[in-house]
Amino acid sequence: MNVFDFKTAVFFPRRIIFTGVLLVFAVLLAVLKSLVLGLIILLVCVVIFTTHYRLRIDYTKKVFFDYVWILGLKNGDHGKFEKIEYLFITKSRVSQKMNHIVASTTLQKEIYDGYLKFSDQEKIHLMTKDSKNALLEKLRVISNKLKVRIVDYSEGEPKEI
Repeated sequence: MNVFDFKTAVFFPRRIIFTGVLLVFAVLLAVLKSLVLGLIILLVCVVIFTTHYRLRIDYTKKVFFDYVWILGLKNGDHGKFEKIEYLFITKSRVSQKMNHIVASTTLQKEIYDGYLKFSDQEKIHLMTKDSKNALLEKLRVISNKLKVRIVDYSEGEPKEI
């Protein structure tokens, strides 16, 4: 079978997932007061924990579907391709400014992004990780299934991994 479907990233940020964990405990308390309220909170938890990004590639039809999976519903972009060239890694620097009452602090860190490159100059962002090794671990799974190479652009010059 020439159809591959990968979970690429979670949809919600960590703080929302943490809120979902707190809501699980709230369900226990809410069920004691109102079954309907408890079920509504439980549905919110299920959405938080199961919503994620996916990529479906069909080699036979030469099409891809980059989508968000929400309770079995799929919403995203379809496209065609001639060939998958490679997976690649880039490095970015992000900063976050935190304001306090008397001062502000700017936090900076490097993040690593993984992309899938098609032959017609189109690329798809797959995932972002704080660590290059964590990103490589995830990209290797995709690389092995799609039988494509990984190219590292994070140090400037491209280097095949």
